[in-house]
Amino acid sequence: MIETEIKIVEVDAKKIEKKLFELGAQKIFEGNIEWLVFDSGNHFFSKKRVMIRLRKQGTKTILTTKQLLEKKHAKISEEHEVETTDFLETTKILQSMGFHVKRGYPINKHRISYVLGDVHFELDTFPSIPTFLEIEAPNRKAIDDYVLKLGLSLANIKPWGTREVFAHYRKMREQKKGRRS
Repeated sequence: MIETEIKIVEVDAKKIEKKLFELGAQKIFEGNIEWLVFDSGNHFFSKKRVMIRLRKQGTKTILTTKQLLEKKHAKISEEHEVETTDFLETTKILQSMGFHVKRGYPINKHRISYVLGDVHFELDTFPSIPTFLEIEAPNRKAIDDYVLKLGLSLANIKPWGTREVFAHYRKMREQKKGRRS
C-alpha cells in the first residue's frame, strides 16, 4: 500500500482533538507505543531506504516494512504490515534471521489516533519533544484539505519522518545553548 504522510510540529493536542471530534473523526487508539527498527549487518535495508519496524501498540504487535519513495512535499512510502502475536518472540525471530536492532533500545511514545474515512490522524508525544500531528491520507490534496479544516497552516507541513522531528528539536536545543554561551 502507498502511504502519504506529513507532520506538523508543536500542535495543541486538545484543540486538534476537539476539531477532529467536530469533523466526525473516531478515536481508535490512545496509549503507549514502543518500537524497534531492524537492519542487516551491512545496513542493506537502510541503504535501500527501507525500514523494518516492529511495533507494540496496546495489545497489538505489528511488523512493518516501509520503502521511502519520495520526500519532497510529503513523505510517500510503500508500506506492508502484518500483525504478529508476540513482540519479544518476533524480535527473536528477526534476530535469528540475522537482523539487528538499529537502535539499541525500544523507542517509546504516547499516541492518540483518530480516523475519518481513509485519513488517519496521529498525535504523538515523546518525553522531550512537544506533541506533533501526523496526517496520513491517500494523497497530498486530502492532507491539505484536513490541515485547513483543522485550522492549521499549510506552511507548517513537514514531509518528515520521526527521525527528522528529533533532528529538528536537537538543532533547536543546540541553537539555544549557543545563544547562552
